[in-house]
Amino acid sequence: MSFDLIHSTVEFERIRLLRSGDFIVKPGWVYGPVCFQNYQIVYFPTGTETRYICSNKSIVLNKPCVIITPPGLTHSYEFDKAQPVRHLFITFHWERGPEESDSDKLSSSGDSVCLQSVEETFVPLLIKQILHLSNKKVYLWEERCKLLLASALAELEGLKGMPSSKSTPISDTKHSLPVLKALDYIDSHLKEPITIAHLAQEVGWSHEYFTRKFVQYMGMSPQKAIMTRRIERACQLLLQEKWTISEIAYTVGFQNVHYFYRTFMNMKGMTASQYRHKYSAPHLRHLSPVNGSEASYPLNHYYYYSPL
Repeated sequence: MSFDLIHSTVEFERIRLLRSGDFIVKPGWVYGPVCFQNYQIVYFPTGTETRYICSNKSIVLNKPCVIITPPGLTHSYEFDKAQPVRHLFITFHWERGPEESDSDKLSSSGDSVCLQSVEETFVPLLIKQILHLSNKKVYLWEERCKLLLASALAELEGLKGMPSSKSTPISDTKHSLPVLKALDYIDSHLKEPITIAHLAQEVGWSHEYFTRKFVQYMGMSPQKAIMTRRIERACQLLLQEKWTISEIAYTVGFQNVHYFYRTFMNMKGMTASQYRHKYSAPHLRHLSPVNGSEASYPLNHYYYYSPL
């Protein structure tokens, strides 16, 4: 990979890392009130009675969490009085592009963001890797840190879910991780009938609450997601197996072959036979069928992204 390609991935001149660290502070320490002219992301790996105070809100950080404070916002931290508290932080400047409006900023509301229960996400690893590279200062360490920071911010934005006037942003990944659990269940049971009620039961939510959070996190209804994943699995089987289209339809959960034909045409813009003829390639014939996998994604599967 050339250096130019790395540079083209992110507009590095718009990102400037200013300070970072991994500190353990004494019980009862108070930091602030302070007001920075830059962004700050702080990760608390353990829940304590530390309190984050900003604007008119006061949040007890009793779960592992990440806090993003935008520029110009006065805030303070009142650390747990009973125990030392560890926190990792990165202060950075993000230059707004000439075509971006205020709504395009990292915190479009101008308010801070607190996302709890992040220990099961990739965000802590990304933040720790930034600190590791900042310490070692190996080849391309600054560019790598900027890419990791952009990745961490994108991950956090995704965990918050889609902006909606009807739903508040997800503030606890326990409200997004169950959606991932539901997706895993769908992928593992495509051949079987899947109801929204059963998915809600699997994750421990009511039907209505599950549907609302699913749409917020995925941008589509659970029923549409089930159908989409069935068709995507069918596409994979069309290219890797010699089964008939009827066999593939039943394998991905369609009880009516004609309904499969219509659904496939609506979603892919061509028939299943046309899809197999157009995309079948010799380089896929060496792949072995997979019955099960411990990976969090299907094996022997290409992922295609939007063209330029």
